[in-house]
Amino acid sequence: MLVGRWFFFLCCIALLGLTNQVSATALNALEPELKGLYIQSQQQPATALQQIEIQLGAAAEPLQQAQLLYIQAQLQTLLVYPERALESTAQALALINATEQPWLYHSLQLVRAFAFDLAGTPSEGMTATEAALQYAAQQQHQPLFLQALVVRGSLQLSLVNYVEALHDFLQAYQQAPADDALLSKGHIAGYIALVYEYRREHALAIPYFEEAVAFHQQQNSPVEVSIALYGLGKAHSQLGDLATGARKLQQSLQLAEAAGDDQGVAYAQKELAGIALRQQQPNQAKQLLLQALARFEEANNRYMLLDTQLQLGRIALQSNELAAAANYLQQAMAYANHEHMPIQHAEVQRLQAEWLSLSGQADEAYQLLKTSSQRLAELQREESTQLLHQLRAQHELDSRKLENELLQKELELQYSLFNSQAKHQQLLTVLLFGAIAGSLLLLFLLTRIWWQRKRLHHLAHFDSLTSLPNRHYTLKLLQQQLRLASRHQYPLSIAMLDLDHFKQVNDQYGHATGDQLLRDFATECQQQLRSSDVIGRIGGEEFLAILPHTTVDDAANVLEKLRKNTEQLASRYDAPQMSTTVSIGVCGFSGYDNADTMLLNADQALYQAKAKGRNQLQQTPAS
Repeated sequence: MLVGRWFFFLCCIALLGLTNQVSATALNALEPELKGLYIQSQQQPATALQQIEIQLGAAAEPLQQAQLLYIQAQLQTLLVYPERALESTAQALALINATEQPWLYHSLQLVRAFAFDLAGTPSEGMTATEAALQYAAQQQHQPLFLQALVVRGSLQLSLVNYVEALHDFLQAYQQAPADDALLSKGHIAGYIALVYEYRREHALAIPYFEEAVAFHQQQNSPVEVSIALYGLGKAHSQLGDLATGARKLQQSLQLAEAAGDDQGVAYAQKELAGIALRQQQPNQAKQLLLQALARFEEANNRYMLLDTQLQLGRIALQSNELAAAANYLQQAMAYANHEHMPIQHAEVQRLQAEWLSLSGQADEAYQLLKTSSQRLAELQREESTQLLHQLRAQHELDSRKLENELLQKELELQYSLFNSQAKHQQLLTVLLFGAIAGSLLLLFLLTRIWWQRKRLHHLAHFDSLTSLPNRHYTLKLLQQQLRLASRHQYPLSIAMLDLDHFKQVNDQYGHATGDQLLRDFATECQQQLRSSDVIGRIGGEEFLAILPHTTVDDAANVLEKLRKNTEQLASRYDAPQMSTTVSIGVCGFSGYDNADTMLLNADQALYQAKAKGRNQLQQTPAS
């Protein structure tokens, strides 16, 4: 998954805000106009950067130079120039002593961690970030502690550790003030939105993006508003609302241009190109991507250079421009570090396999595609295993705590017996009572542990709202069914189901009605499908059905009945104008497809159903 522009810019804004709070003492020792640079930097970062470079030439004291370099590095990360930021922080660290200036030292290390992240090597910043977090906790330095939490969460996000990232962001969100102009809940809301965006839960991300937009508009911070609008537009377009997505992205682009933020313009152009592709306008998309590519090359933005080269490669493959496609994919592979960007590396391999196939090199294409698919499957297993280990660790921790409580009670009982030998009869009564109480307590604790294990298993595999299998478990079941279908040579069909206009239901009738609609639809699916079939919730309003021993035509018949029944769900609610329809994309198993290919085919069929007006079923036969 590619790292989005929102992630980098929100991190930089948090650093700028925290600097005002953290370095209040140091700022009082500098020239008064330096405080004005902090304010100006949030509205015109490019202009502020030029002024800082001028002041650096005039600064004589090492500590003054180090603080100016600190501000300069923050602005360089804000404008997505990672190599320059690494150079600035290295110069600043050489001017100070970590013992004499611990806050400035750790603050510089946090900015440096951001620069490593922007350069595509987030793991290199993790050690220094942990050290800054430990220092802030020991000194009870709340602003620096929040800053370090944000940095660590952002690094975890780039390393695809979504659970750890969300934990850090939520902790920062809970401790941040609600109305602080420098770093508030409005800033950190964007980070939380990013976790949902990266997990492709775009409907959950939108409220947090909207919170960030409203906050930054209130603060009159155009760069931050541009960043928040970028994330909001991207989320809307991913949910199929291309008109709203394009409008938000265009607003983001205009604000970035006015602020002199070339990288902001490039990010918006790249996402607008994606919308143009979905609207069957490849020439316009290519033009936008080439414009964005030039700006990304200026900043050496490795993440976005990789993403843009990949998109250009896809367009070239679709147009059968094999020479151009080979060039784009070769450049993309140069940026796709297999250790730090494993998913992106596998995606480049998949497109290279497609190029080999179109070039008539079928055997080489098959081997490369097989390697890519195996790597993607390994990454999915690692993510699921990581979540399971976390749940298991929490369970073991709770179990040890209960065991310690039992041990403590036993020790207290022995001590009481030891000091009451003179009252033998009373001792027997106490001992008997203690034994009975201990047995009951042990029974209670064992029962509680059993229920906790059962609950943890359910949480790891099922959706809490609909009680259907969650995304990870559904995809695991799909892998199992594909292996069985391939081994025993029986037909298998899958379907992607998406409730139409679900956001409008939430907006017009409230989230309680939306949640009830999801539960009713899940119940309807279970009633229409067989007990051997699988229906799981894989997104906000998106479901996946797996129908073993079923051809595409038979699956279409069953799901068409489900579609018609879904239309009748609206009658259950006190909402005369409410519409409940579903779009369905069906595909069959050819005998050689993997899970990714099946999901892609079903998703394409679903997209056709939406493009043709929704509330219908489209099928893609087994290839």
